[in-house]
Amino acid sequence: MLGIGLDGTLDKFVETANIFAERRPSVRALWRSRTGSFDRVHAILPSTTVVGESLDLTVQVWDEYERVHDVYDGRLRVDSTDSAATYPERVSFAGDDEGVVTSTDAVTFETTGIQYLTFSRPGTDERFVSNPVRVTADDPDEHVYWGDIHLHSRLSDGTGSLEKGYRFGRDTMALDVVAYTDHDTMGFFIPPTLQRALMHARNFDRSRRVADRFDDPGSFVTLFGYEWTKQPNCGGHINVYFEDPEDAVLFDSRGGTTNTYEKLWRRLHEFEATHDSRAVTIPHHPTEAMYPFDFSAVDYDDELAPLVEVYSQWGSGELPGDEGNPFPLAMGRGEIDDAGHFVRDALSMGYRVGLVAGADYHGPHPGHSLIHADPHLPSTREWVRDGVGWSSIWRVWNERSYPGGLSAFRAPELTRESIFEALRSRRVYGTTQPHRILADLTVAGVSPGEHESTVRLDDRTTPREVSLDVAGTAPLERVEVVKNGSVWRSHAITSDPEAPLSTYTASVSWTDDDPVEGMVWDESRRAVADVYYLRVWQVPRHCSFPGAAWVGPVWVEPPGDD
Repeated sequence: MLGIGLDGTLDKFVETANIFAERRPSVRALWRSRTGSFDRVHAILPSTTVVGESLDLTVQVWDEYERVHDVYDGRLRVDSTDSAATYPERVSFAGDDEGVVTSTDAVTFETTGIQYLTFSRPGTDERFVSNPVRVTADDPDEHVYWGDIHLHSRLSDGTGSLEKGYRFGRDTMALDVVAYTDHDTMGFFIPPTLQRALMHARNFDRSRRVADRFDDPGSFVTLFGYEWTKQPNCGGHINVYFEDPEDAVLFDSRGGTTNTYEKLWRRLHEFEATHDSRAVTIPHHPTEAMYPFDFSAVDYDDELAPLVEVYSQWGSGELPGDEGNPFPLAMGRGEIDDAGHFVRDALSMGYRVGLVAGADYHGPHPGHSLIHADPHLPSTREWVRDGVGWSSIWRVWNERSYPGGLSAFRAPELTRESIFEALRSRRVYGTTQPHRILADLTVAGVSPGEHESTVRLDDRTTPREVSLDVAGTAPLERVEVVKNGSVWRSHAITSDPEAPLSTYTASVSWTDDDPVEGMVWDESRRAVADVYYLRVWQVPRHCSFPGAAWVGPVWVEPPGDD
């Protein structure tokens, strides 16, 4: 065994070197990438508001390598779908504002419904569209907040400081929630025992202190967590989050009482029994062949692990690539061939797991990962200030990545407690970056996170209405309701990336009057309930990847004696 003496670190290095040799970029292309050009505009507003409320507007200019285009010097014209709205007529970039302009209290909508701002460059026919904003007459019971809660810094195998990442997420990307989840036992080509020692000695506490310093209830929420990390070829990874950082304990993946999934969950149950705060765990990239998470081989705890990261920069673990998944996992060793690792498999085993998305980005750019762009050179300043880690390496090599993911939190207020409750109750959903898609699914009037995401029927043949409302950031290609692992209903909208704003929204309802059948995994494991969730596909616009969203599930149970 090549890497026994270094806990497998040498094995990892050799395998990584082979992958890099296979996917090495053109030196000429890397040299050209030192400077980029204007590629597109990204405009951010709060997703929910009331008539007459003043909103901050953040406008960014990006280059073709997914970098903030910090030398842009120009103006953008602004318009709105709400003829009665108040908004700036133009946004001006001076060339020294680093490609980001934030206007405080700059926008007010006066008409209820879904509203947008649009942006254009003088002398061109290019049009850029903000995220959708749901405007209501009265303050809603819950708001939609956006977060990136799966990130790594130089405290493990990433680059950049925690402080730089939090500032970028808060100030550049206007995120509401950010969480760093540095590895407990995996650093950048250092033995797991050393990374474990560093985390226990200082990095866990340092991460806790920085998260607390940036947490600002009502404005910006930081969650505290870490990544419980199996070594290559030994199993999958789980993010562990704590509601109160002061109570957090590092239950690492090499400790004798927490070195299996089941032992970890047992210790977390003990933790909750002795503390006034809670924990939550989220498995991710379960289909990656080097770090697979096999739902069929685990005594899965869907109370402490009520969510699965269905999408990240690795791709989507919803279903296999050869079954219509447009984001098959291609990084590392690629997608595992064995059944049992996909989210659809977990649902068919009867596990109650909701769908969320994250970045798993290893650099200081919450909300906008870079490694799916063409290979390009980080600046000298980035190498010096942020160090060497996976984000800088992956930006230079073609790692076959996708844009990262975002999590949408449905919560009454922007506090750690409300955001954590959204996680535990599955009142969340996931999208691909940077798309802040508004998406709602109801089955018999129940949305994900309500009534334990469950409809309980008096008769298994009782009809139930299935409804969806979607407002996208680009023309919608189609919206799909998946039932029991297969597309049950699909509504097509357009394939035109320049289609009008009317194609950005969809509201559809169907009636399901088929008897409840559930899902079957094997003779001993099944879901007695029907399982519904929503998939949203947008037409690719300004990029080669379609914007997407996953919402749900909602479970429909037959009577108890069936």
